[in-house]
Amino acid sequence: MKQPVLDPRSREDIMAQLASHASSYTPEWRYEGAADDPGSALAELFGDMFYQTVDRMNSVPGKLHTEFLNLTGFRMPDPVPATGLLQFTANDTVEEPVPVPEGTQVFTEDKNREHVVYETDRRIESTPASLQALFYVDPREEVIQQLDLDRPQPFFSPTGGENLQHHRFTLSQDDVLSLSGPCQVEVELRQEGGHLASETAARLADSSLGRWSFWSNGTEVPFSAVRAEGNRIILTWEGKDAFEPDQEGHYTISCTGSFGSGRIVLDGIKLRSQPAGRLALDGVSNGDIPLELEEGGYCFGRRPTPYSMCYFRSDQVFRKRGARVNLHLEVAPIITNLADQAPHYQFNQRIIDKRDAVVITPDDVYVSQVLWEYFNGTGWRPLTVSGNRNPFSCKQEGPLEVVFEVPADLERSEVNAEEGYFIRARVIHVENQFSMNPRWVVPFLKGADCAWDYSEGLPVDRCRGENNGDTVQMEDVAQVSQLEFSALVGMEEHPRSMYFCFDRSPHAMPLSIYFDVAGRVRLEDKLRFEAWTGERFEPVRTVDLTRNLLHPGVMLLYLPKPLPTHSRFGTEGCWLRLSRSSYLENSGGWPRVNAVRLNMVEAVQRQRAEEQIFSAGIYEANKVLSLLRRPILDCQVWVDEARALAVADAEALAAAMPRQVELEWDDRVLAHCWVRWERRDELALAGPEERCYSLDPYAGTVTFGNGIHGRVPPEGENNLRVRYCYGGGSWGNRPAGAVRQLIGALPRISRVENVTPMSGGTDRFSPEKAERIGNKRLRHRGKAAGVRDFEEIIAQDFPQARHVKCFPGRDSAGAYAPGHVSVVVEGNDLDSRRVTDDLCQRIYEALSQQCDCVMAAEGRLHVVGSTVITVNSTITVEMEDLDQSAVTQQEIARRLEELINGRWRERDIGSQLRIAQVWQTVWDTPNVRLVRGILLEGRFDEAGIQRVVPLEKDDAFPYATVKSGLHLVQVE
Repeated sequence: MKQPVLDPRSREDIMAQLASHASSYTPEWRYEGAADDPGSALAELFGDMFYQTVDRMNSVPGKLHTEFLNLTGFRMPDPVPATGLLQFTANDTVEEPVPVPEGTQVFTEDKNREHVVYETDRRIESTPASLQALFYVDPREEVIQQLDLDRPQPFFSPTGGENLQHHRFTLSQDDVLSLSGPCQVEVELRQEGGHLASETAARLADSSLGRWSFWSNGTEVPFSAVRAEGNRIILTWEGKDAFEPDQEGHYTISCTGSFGSGRIVLDGIKLRSQPAGRLALDGVSNGDIPLELEEGGYCFGRRPTPYSMCYFRSDQVFRKRGARVNLHLEVAPIITNLADQAPHYQFNQRIIDKRDAVVITPDDVYVSQVLWEYFNGTGWRPLTVSGNRNPFSCKQEGPLEVVFEVPADLERSEVNAEEGYFIRARVIHVENQFSMNPRWVVPFLKGADCAWDYSEGLPVDRCRGENNGDTVQMEDVAQVSQLEFSALVGMEEHPRSMYFCFDRSPHAMPLSIYFDVAGRVRLEDKLRFEAWTGERFEPVRTVDLTRNLLHPGVMLLYLPKPLPTHSRFGTEGCWLRLSRSSYLENSGGWPRVNAVRLNMVEAVQRQRAEEQIFSAGIYEANKVLSLLRRPILDCQVWVDEARALAVADAEALAAAMPRQVELEWDDRVLAHCWVRWERRDELALAGPEERCYSLDPYAGTVTFGNGIHGRVPPEGENNLRVRYCYGGGSWGNRPAGAVRQLIGALPRISRVENVTPMSGGTDRFSPEKAERIGNKRLRHRGKAAGVRDFEEIIAQDFPQARHVKCFPGRDSAGAYAPGHVSVVVEGNDLDSRRVTDDLCQRIYEALSQQCDCVMAAEGRLHVVGSTVITVNSTITVEMEDLDQSAVTQQEIARRLEELINGRWRERDIGSQLRIAQVWQTVWDTPNVRLVRGILLEGRFDEAGIQRVVPLEKDDAFPYATVKSGLHLVQVE
C-alpha cells in the first residue's frame, strides 16, 4: 500500500517560507541567515523544530498502517541466525576422546575485521579414530561390497562394485598334487563323529552347490567328475593339462561355491592321488650321457664296470614321498661274444685226432649286483627296493618292475646340469669282469615308465579358507592332529546392513557421525546402530537427527567403553553396524550418501550476553526493559515474586511448574522465588493474571503487561533478570571452510572447520515486504485452505524461503496425484541442500498444524526443496567485427549470467526457465550479426546422482529453480 504524504514541505521549503514571512511581518529586520545574527539563530531553531513536526505528521499513515498490521495479528518474524556444521579434529597423539562442551565458541572475521561468533548447540566428544572402510552386506543375496568413501554411494543397496563374498577353501600338498594328464585325487575328511564327515563329503561333492578345481594354464580348471564315497571325495581329471603351482608356488585344489549358512569345520584332511595310467620318465642317463628312450640306450655303457651309474628322473612321480612307486623297465640284452669259438687242438702231438679237440666255453660278463640310491639333500643314500631288484642282469624273464617307497627325505638334485627328482642304480659287481673268454651281456634300455599309489592319504601341508570377505590361512599343519579348519563359514542371517570399520576404537559420549544424505528417500523400517563388543554385535543407544536417513544430519552414538579390534571382510579394525529392522524391500528406493564424517556438531551464529538485572517499581504497568545487545535470540525473563506470594503459594507454584520456578531459601526463610515468565506475541490477547511479556528482538526491548492484558511484575529491588543471546541475520552467512578459529583454548583439538556453509541467516523484513504480506493474514487467518494460503503463510513465517510455490494435485516428485498438495521451497542458499532440507522439515511441521489434518495424516502433504538446475550453454554466432570477438564473447557470457541469476531467479518456481529469452539476449548483444545455434543443457542432482538433460521446453521441470553455469561462445 502506498502511504499518503500529508505535508510535502522539506526543511528548505520551510526556511524559504520563513524568510518570506520575515520580510512581510518584520521589514525592520533584515533576515539574511548571518551567523552573528541572534534572530537568524532563532529562525534556524524554529525551522528545525517545525520540520520535525512535519516529519512526524507524515509518519502518521505509516504508523497507522503498522498498527493496522498489528491488529491483524501480523508479527515480524524473529531474526534467524546462520547455522552450519563444525568438525572438531582431535590430535593424532591422543588415545581417548576429547570433550567438546556445549557452547564452544569459534569465530571468523568480516570485511571490517569484526568477529562473527558461532557456538555449538550440544556437547560431543571428538574421537581420534578415523573411518577407514565402509561395507554393504546382504547375507541373503551373498553380497559384500566395499564403498568408495570419496564419492556418493547408495546405502542398503548394491553399489555395482566387486562382490567380496566368496565361499572357498584351498588345500595344498605339493607332493600329492604334482600331477599331469588323466589322474584321480582323493580327499579324505575327518570330523568329530564319523557320520558328520560323510554328510559333509556328500555336500561338498554336490555340483549344484560347489565346484572343485585346480590351477593350470594361468587359470582355474574344474575337475571332470566329482563323487563322494563315505567320508571321501573322489576328484577325477580326464584332460591332458598338468597341475601348475599357484601364485605362491604351491600345488593346490580348491572348492568354491555357495553352501548356505552354517559352518563346516574339518578336524583333519588327507590327500592321495594316482594316475590314470603309467607315466613315462622325464629322463634317463648313463652317467653324464643322456639316453633317448624312444631309440633306446645302454644303461651302463657298452662295458659296464663297477661304479657305473644310471640315473632315472621323474619330477612328478619320484616326489611322491610316502607313496609306493612301481618302476617298469624294458631291458633287452645286447650280447657281444669276444671269445674264439673254433675247436682248440693239441698241436704239440704228432698225430692230431679231431675227437680230442677242446671247445672253449665263454664266460658271461653281466651286471650281477646293483645298488639303488636317492639324494637326501646332503648325499646319495641307499634306496630299499623290492620286486626285480636287479633288472639289468638280463637273467630274468617277464616284466621287470622295481618297487620302492619314496623316502620322506628325498630331495631335488642336480644331475648333468639338470635339476629334478632322481634315483639311480649304481653297479656294485660285474660278473666275470676279468674273464679271458668273455661274452658281454649288456643291458639295453628300450623303455621305462612308472606309476604310484598311496596306502593311505597324506595330511595337507597348508590350507586356506575364504569366507565372507575374510581369509584364514594355516601353514605347516601336516603334524597337527586337531586341525579345526573352518573350511566354509556361512553368513549370519541378518537384514541388509552397512558396516563401518575404524582404525581404532571410536568410543565417545556421544560419537557424532554426519551423513550427507542426497535426496529424500523415506525408509519404511527403522535403522539401528550396533557395536562389535568382542563376541557379538550389541545395540547402541542412538539419537538420530537424520530421521532415518531422510535428510542430511548427524547420528549421536553413546559408546561408553572402548571397542576391541576384529578382522572382518579382510579388514582389521573396530566395527559398528548400521542395520535395518526388517528384510522387506523399500518401495521408494534407497538413500544415497555423499559423505560420512566424524566429530560433527551444529553451530549457531550467536553469543551469550551477560545477565542483565532490573528493578520494578510499585505497580509499574507496561514496564519496558531495554537490553544492551541486539537482535535478541533465546530470551529468558525471570521475575522474583517472593514479596508477592505467600510461602505456601510459592511452594505450590514450584510443585506445579518445577522447570519454571526456582526457590532460594535463607535459614529456612524464603529469600527468592524466581519464576520464568513466558513470551507472548500479543499482550492484548493475554489475561490479567498471565505471567507473560512481549519481545521486540530487533529493538532489544522487553515489555510487561498492565494488569488488564498481562500481569504487572511485582515491586522489588533487582527482581527482574534477563538471560539472552544475541546475533542472527545475513551477517553470519559464510562459505564452507571460513570458520577455523577457536575462542579460548580447547586442549587436544588440533583443528576446527565448518565443513558445510554457515547459512540460513536472514534479516528483518523490509518495509515493502512486510507491507506486501502482512495484510494477507486477514484472509488466511493462519489456516491453509487454498493454494495462496500455503504460499502466504510460509512467506510470512519463514523469511529463509526465497520463493515458495504450491502445486495442488502433485506428489513430491511432480507426478499427477489427486488429493495431494506439494509445496516447493527455494531457500536463500541454493548450494546448501542441508539447510534447505531442514527448512522444508520445519515448514512441514508448521503446515501440518495449519492445514487439513486428514491430508497430513494420510501423507498427502509434501514440502520439498526446489530442483536446482545449473544452466550451461554452447552458443555459435557470427560477428560483425572479428577484431572484437573476445570482448563480445565475454559480453554474451556476462549477459547470460545476469539473465539467469538475475531476472530468471526473480520468477516463481517452475516458471524461471525462458528459453526464448536466451536467443533474444544473445541477439541483442552488440557486434552479433547472426546466431547460428544455441544448445542449452541443465545439470541437477537427483538423489545423489548427477543428471544432464537438454533444455528444450520451459515447463519441463515444474519444481525447477536455476543458476548460471558455464557458457561457451563459439565464433564462425
